Amino acid sequence: MNNSWAMAESGISGDARVAGIVVRKYGGSSLATPELVRGVAARVADLAAAGRRIVVVVSAMGDATDRLVALAGQFTDRPDPRELDQLLATGEQVSAAVLTLALTRRGVDAVSLTGDQAGIEVTGGPGAGTIAHIDPDRILDGLRDGRVVVVAGFQGRDHDGELRTLGRGGSDTTAVALAAVLGAAECEICTDVEGVRTADPRIVPDTRQVPSISYEAMSELARGGARVLHPRSVELAGQHGVTVHVRHSSRTGASTRVRAVEPALERGGEVVGIAHDRDVRLLRIEAPGLSPDRGARLLADLARHGLHPDTLSWPGAGELRFTLRGTAPFAGPARQLVEDLGARWTLDDDLGAVSVVGTGLLDRPDMPAEVLRTAGELGATMPAMAISAGRLTAVLPLDRLDHAVRALHRAFHLDRPAEARP
Repeated sequence: MNNSWAMAESGISGDARVAGIVVRKYGGSSLATPELVRGVAARVADLAAAGRRIVVVVSAMGDATDRLVALAGQFTDRPDPRELDQLLATGEQVSAAVLTLALTRRGVDAVSLTGDQAGIEVTGGPGAGTIAHIDPDRILDGLRDGRVVVVAGFQGRDHDGELRTLGRGGSDTTAVALAAVLGAAECEICTDVEGVRTADPRIVPDTRQVPSISYEAMSELARGGARVLHPRSVELAGQHGVTVHVRHSSRTGASTRVRAVEPALERGGEVVGIAHDRDVRLLRIEAPGLSPDRGARLLADLARHGLHPDTLSWPGAGELRFTLRGTAPFAGPARQLVEDLGARWTLDDDLGAVSVVGTGLLDRPDMPAEVLRTAGELGATMPAMAISAGRLTAVLPLDRLDHAVRALHRAFHLDRPAEARP
């Protein structure tokens, strides 16, 4: 594995000369209470007793990040982005400190590090940092001294010394980046689910375990709304050949490995799972003289203000439609840009998106027809659809979303073992 990175979020440097390193990340749901933290400490202590060199990356405890955002809202409707980063980064720092205290109570020599102390340098603005460089010397020193090193995920410092967070899901990215630079055999992501399944089991009771999945398919599932891994972490793992092992934080058994998968010769289109997203909005912009060229400039300007279109359509002259993911409102500078055009706009926020994810989907001419048929049987309108080799996404009314997930799971035979599917 190449430990010399020279690009943003691909640019780690360092000399990882400690054998047997385990990089393990625990999500917020696995650390939500003191009892859960003590349980994690017990499992890490067992690993240390077996002679492994351990780096633990932690998220904020439970819903701590949401509570910190709400706390900022008690003082201002528009928190300064820098100060919000200062506030949100404390959630992971608390997790790192209390887990270290729990390990120490068990007689395990451990040390907690902030992202900055762990040598993580980021680039980009507040709340949107990307990892530019990692100097792992302090982590390696701790490992050589026999310590468990607990790193606060989701954060680092830029070249000016400013604290920056990596955005939601950033702890996954921290863990994968550290696994890459430290030469770990794999990066373990410990969470409250037993790996990746063919759909959300809270919606589809007969989902099946996916024991192994390619980086590309996992990235599409994540971008389609699956919450198991953040898409940036999957793409980073693929760039550096890091196997990601998704497993339950407290139970052994079923799990999923995300890694390079050799495709079968001429297998054709294959569906691996159904993803969904409840936070979808459709923005319609109408303005006289809104040409494709002006529309392209508008999209670029909106992206600079944090609005990133997903599906996009141009129904006719003067009209632009696109969907947005996430809960951020269409307000502030982005809304002002549209209004400065003299445009009329409407925002539909009672929508969701369902995605059929797989490989070679463009070789499946039945795919769009099956999705359209399913929507028709559910009596659902479909204001937008997009298809690529790895994902077909359909936007639907929110009250039809769960029905669509179940129907498509059956339609593509995902309730059967992989070898029994047509």
